Order: sequence, then C-alpha cells, then structure tokens
Amino acid sequence: MNCDINSIFYNGKSLSVEVYKNSEVDFAFYVLMGDKKLDSKWYSFNDISILNIPLEPKITYSLILFFRPRSEKTKEDEKIVRKFFFKIDTNGNSSIINEEVLHETEFFKISEYNQDSDTTFITFNSAHTDKSSDPFGGGFILSQGWNLISVRKHNRNPYQELSLQNFKDIVGPKVSQKKVFTYGTSLGGYSSIYYGGVVNATIIAGAPKLSLITNSNIRYRHIEYKHISIKDTIKSINPVYIIYDPLVSGDVNFIKKHILSGYPQAKFLPVKGGTHLVIKKLLEKGIIKDTIIDLVNNNIFEATNRIITS
Repeated sequence: MNCDINSIFYNGKSLSVEVYKNSEVDFAFYVLMGDKKLDSKWYSFNDISILNIPLEPKITYSLILFFRPRSEKTKEDEKIVRKFFFKIDTNGNSSIINEEVLHETEFFKISEYNQDSDTTFITFNSAHTDKSSDPFGGGFILSQGWNLISVRKHNRNPYQELSLQNFKDIVGPKVSQKKVFTYGTSLGGYSSIYYGGVVNATIIAGAPKLSLITNSNIRYRHIEYKHISIKDTIKSINPVYIIYDPLVSGDVNFIKKHILSGYPQAKFLPVKGGTHLVIKKLLEKGIIKDTIIDLVNNNIFEATNRIITS
C-alpha cells in the first residue's frame, strides 16, 4: 500500500501535513525535537491534518507518520510508519532532510543526511537493530544542525562484512575537510572506535563491546569474526572519549583488553550505576545532549562534572 508524505507547511502557528493515501486509510503524526516528543495529532481520514504547535526556524525536527490501512480495525503490527527530518525557514517554508543511501548490501546500509554543516557525525547502530531501524542519535544530531552519516546493519551481523577499506572508500569523500565524530554505544561504541581512525574522527563511545570476540552471545555463534584487532587499525589523532560504568566488570575488562591496546590515551567518563546501557542512563537523566555537546567542544571537564553532579 502506497502511503507517504506529500508536503508540510508551517504558518507560524500551525503545522499542516499533507499525505497521499487511499480513502479508507487514516493517519496520525508525532512531532519531535531530538528525542523529545513535542506534540501529536490524532488519526484523521483527511489528506491534510493540522496541528497547532510552536516551531522555531532553522531547528531540525522529526515527523513520524502512522498510517492505519483499516482504520481502527488495524492491528499494531499492521500500521505503516514513516519518519522524516524537517526544518522550517523564517517564511514558513519547509524542507525535508532527505536520506541519501551511499551504499547498501545484504549486511549493512550507510546513509547520509546532509545539512551542509562543517561538522559530521557518523553513528553506528547497536545490536538488536536492523537496516530499517532509526539512525542512532539521529534526531539529536540533526537538531544541532550537524550532518549525519548513519551506519546500520543486518540484525545478526555485527558489521563483519564492512571492511575498513570499504568504509573509508564510502564515507571518506563525504567527510573530507569536515570536523568528524564517530558515535555509538555497545556494539555501536566498539564500531565507532574500530572505524573512527580511518576518517581521523573524534571518537565518542558508550560502553564499547563486541560480543563476537568474547563468544559471550549465542546470537553470534554462526558469525565469522573478520575484523582485525583495534591495535592494528589506523589510529585517529583526535580525542577518544569512552563513557562507561566502572562497576560493570565485563565492560571494564573488554576495554582493558581490546580498546586500550589501540588507544592507551583514551579519556574516560565514568558513570557509576550507568550499567552497560550507560548512554540510555544519561538520556533518562536528561544530560546526554549537553554531555555530547561538551565533548564536541573538547570540554571533558564540564562533561565529567555534569555526570558526577546529576
């Protein structure tokens, strides 16, 4: 069924969302800034739905559309969901930040959301996601006006089919002359370190871990380990920040054994009680946004102090 966005317009007070769909289909939508839901509009059979909401020019917002093919009889798993990033200019004109797929195989997908910024974040999704999942940190990163390159994977392959050379060939030309950051958590954190060197990125890694190395996850028992050791990769000359819980022995041991051999000068931001889901914990505390902005500005003192005092 063909259901999608047609146009959006903002008149300074209300957001008009126009879609194309069949007459028996109704739709609703959410508006978010970063990960924060601002407001929502309930289901309507009209092709145009209007929501009174204050929006600011030049800020990136997320729009999530929900289509119900059989109206209220539609089951949850039958809903069609579409997500977009958009901006409003001072005249109320909207522009959707389109996804450009740079490369896609059966095992991974690399997409770019370009805002013509001099700063680009490359993010890596974690385990239990797939190529159709939302980009890690996408809403927050785009809301800051930065470019986003999203690296997503097949559900059961932890980036083993993406070689360092392939990554460099695909992403390198897109970040030339840019201020580059790699960012992720868990598998995504490990990947931000593993691939960050070939684009000379500032690396921000939450609880980095690759269970495939340690054989600690049965979901990877049939996956061949193809990466090289981080100590043998090309190294970034820029800062490497590792956010972790020092009370999680498995994470601490992994960092000591597999990360510090490549980056012995990495800078640590301990979050006691953060667990392995340390980035999620900072999100729940409402400080992840300011923490990342501090690290973008190379201000680890403020970031650490914020974590300690939160």
